[in-house]
Amino acid sequence: MFLDEAKINVKAGNGGSGSTSFFLLKDRVKKIACGGNGGKGGDVIIEAASNLSTLYSFKDKIHYKAQDGQRGSSNKRAGRSGEDLYIQVPPGTIIKNQKGDFLFDLSKTGDKVLIARGGRGGRGNASFVSQRLKFPSFAEKGEETESFWLNLELRLVADVALVGFPNAGKSTIISMISKARPKIADYPFTTITPNLGVVYYENESFVVADIPGLIKGAHIGVGLGDKFLRHIMRTIVIVMVLDCQQLISDKNALLNGFMELREELRLYSQDLYEKKYMIAINKIDLVSDRSLVDKAEKNLLKSANSEIVQMSAKTGESINEFIRILSEKVNLERRKISEKSEIREAPENIRIYSLDDEDLKKENIKIITRGNEYFIENKCLERMVAMTDLENEEALEYLKNRLKKTGIGDKLKKMGIKEGSTVIIGKLVFELID
Repeated sequence: MFLDEAKINVKAGNGGSGSTSFFLLKDRVKKIACGGNGGKGGDVIIEAASNLSTLYSFKDKIHYKAQDGQRGSSNKRAGRSGEDLYIQVPPGTIIKNQKGDFLFDLSKTGDKVLIARGGRGGRGNASFVSQRLKFPSFAEKGEETESFWLNLELRLVADVALVGFPNAGKSTIISMISKARPKIADYPFTTITPNLGVVYYENESFVVADIPGLIKGAHIGVGLGDKFLRHIMRTIVIVMVLDCQQLISDKNALLNGFMELREELRLYSQDLYEKKYMIAINKIDLVSDRSLVDKAEKNLLKSANSEIVQMSAKTGESINEFIRILSEKVNLERRKISEKSEIREAPENIRIYSLDDEDLKKENIKIITRGNEYFIENKCLERMVAMTDLENEEALEYLKNRLKKTGIGDKLKKMGIKEGSTVIIGKLVFELID
């Protein structure tokens, strides 16, 4: 089953907590802190895999969570890191956040994106030994990660798109020029999902997509047109398929149909409108008076800056000429794209995106006032608090000293918070004093 949209929930693995343990010497009086660090949580990575062509695998499974890091143990043994989770999607998948904002485009097989970074492992008590703190009796908690939703949207990777109104003969064309076998019948909306076919010509090949028929208002979703149109965003050549059988009742049918299709493309996307195209006047076998078709072609040439082929996909008339012209246009556009890409610097294969920005600076502080309480929002400070065992007095004192070193008190006062005010960072509640 073809599925081109999916919504999934992802969560990186939590970090493992550090260990609090001591090694007693022979005299059983002296002790040495030896608690190990917790392991890092697993990352979530989305990659484009060549063996997939649809998002159907996400129909029944929507929650994806990487493995948690393990807890540290005695003798400074670190906990094992959680395994990374790889989520495979078909090439051409676009990743958006819950609001629908674009994040990444996995257009090629092998493209990867680290979408969620695993939580940090908490430090064991051995990591806190210092001249001032010789026998620390606390360890850090592992960092907990948050789950979030992603929208996946598949855009077919094809060189050519067949675009036209319902029953124009697009499915018959793709079945004649490739090995694709779409459903074909003499009534509108036979095709309800895009079909792909590979066309071979001489020593070249290209991929053709048969898009379900468009109707007026397709750019705003009429007849699901907006969902179909997105599948031709990656194509380099568009074939406007026109049904010349309509000339029998209306001599301006082809010109009007062509203009309407062009307008739908323009209203949907200017980039789509500016793509190279050609016109296929199909079903000429059904018009006995070929002069009607010739006159219609002359009218089209006045408005269309492209090649026009009169053909019959059903009988095969001019089908080879159609393939030849289409192959030449595809190869020409490919060369142009190749020349442009050589100028640009090649992008990295693996890109990183994380909702919790690791490089967030402490200066980026947001204050929310609720009555006499001030809530501090800052990922760095919130992480510091969350990884502290607030029920351990020694750990709490260590956190207090860390916060002092950041100069957060002075920064809050400069931002207008008065002494004696209640300040809240995560689960930590304290009073702002000198």
